[in-house]
Amino acid sequence: MRLPWKRRESAEESRAIPLFGDSSIPTNGQLAHLTASGVPVNDQAAMKLIAVYASVRIIANTIATLPMQAMQLRDSVLTPLDRQPTIVVDPFGGAITARWLSRRDGIKQLAVSCALRGNGYAVVTARDSLMRPTRLMVCHPDHVQVDTDDGGGRTYKVNRQPIDTADMVHIIGMSMPGDVVGMSPIAYARQAIGLGLAAQEFGAEFFGGGAHLSGVITTDADLDRAAARRMKEAWEASHTGLKNAHAVGILSGGAKWTQITVPPEDAQFLGTRAAANLEMAMLYGIPPHMLGQVDRTTSWGTGIEQQSIGFLAYTMADWLTMFQDAWTGMLPRGQSALIDTTELQRTDTAGRMAGYVQARTAGILTQNEARAKERLRPIPGGDDINAPLNSAHSGADPSAGGTPEGGPDEQP
Repeated sequence: MRLPWKRRESAEESRAIPLFGDSSIPTNGQLAHLTASGVPVNDQAAMKLIAVYASVRIIANTIATLPMQAMQLRDSVLTPLDRQPTIVVDPFGGAITARWLSRRDGIKQLAVSCALRGNGYAVVTARDSLMRPTRLMVCHPDHVQVDTDDGGGRTYKVNRQPIDTADMVHIIGMSMPGDVVGMSPIAYARQAIGLGLAAQEFGAEFFGGGAHLSGVITTDADLDRAAARRMKEAWEASHTGLKNAHAVGILSGGAKWTQITVPPEDAQFLGTRAAANLEMAMLYGIPPHMLGQVDRTTSWGTGIEQQSIGFLAYTMADWLTMFQDAWTGMLPRGQSALIDTTELQRTDTAGRMAGYVQARTAGILTQNEARAKERLRPIPGGDDINAPLNSAHSGADPSAGGTPEGGPDEQP
């Protein structure tokens, strides 16, 4: 294994921070590309569009907050390992020291990188005695160069230093056939994002520039600045404020009041912004109602449970599989990483309890398994899969007052 930095022989590995530090030369991601709307767009500028920020936040937070476990196939059933490996529990070292990222923060950074650039990169910085990865460091995509060797395999450089492919974790989003990197959603949606940013900037300048005056007072007389100020102050004193909400105004000397409304062509930016939000929802596969678009019916189902299941099935399934595959590649053969999506499928209390009753009646769940899903401690005898719901457990101790195994109590 070849690493471009020296590792200390200690429990806590050393990490060469300058290797992954910011470069003084602007990178491709930092350089903005001018769009037809006249607004330059890059990763940072795109995040200023609220719909983009919200979409990336929803995806990254969902992935980062769901628990991950290392699983192994036992008796044709995937079961979690009794002792979870470090690369799953604490892949970035944040649980040991505050110097490094926590698991949640590290995965969130990888998800943000994938959502904006189509690629997420991390380098293996430490391995255990069996050469299994134990620590990762997230890399900015602008610092990673991906190429192919003579055999068509990927090669990597981080800040122009070669990295062994065995030490590289590369999470790829959508990609063209034959490409070695993923497609950047920001690059492909640059014009739509630029239009949304232009509408956002127009609205801010429209209101910030004072173009929304409530009205003007006109008169045929020539007023100097002092006289005009006195007329304005007198009108505001008599007609502004809650107590003057329905006051009657009187103008003399040929003065007239003209109310100003926003022209329809200037007010269209509101519709443009709404359209931009819908486009970003389509870009990232986010249900419109999760971006605040609640003015229309949704086809994602009714109720929070159905909407969450639709979001999980049509959007998050692919994202979660990308991260599961990346972590499975770092585990020993025969083991796989699995992200638990139970939290996304939790229904209301009444619905969950009814589901547990059905599962117990069908012999699918034991009482303790149902309690574990509700984060409750197991109870004695709660592991009997055949225990009836309306009586004591089949293996209950007769001396404890329960029904003994084999039938009802016999009368003497």
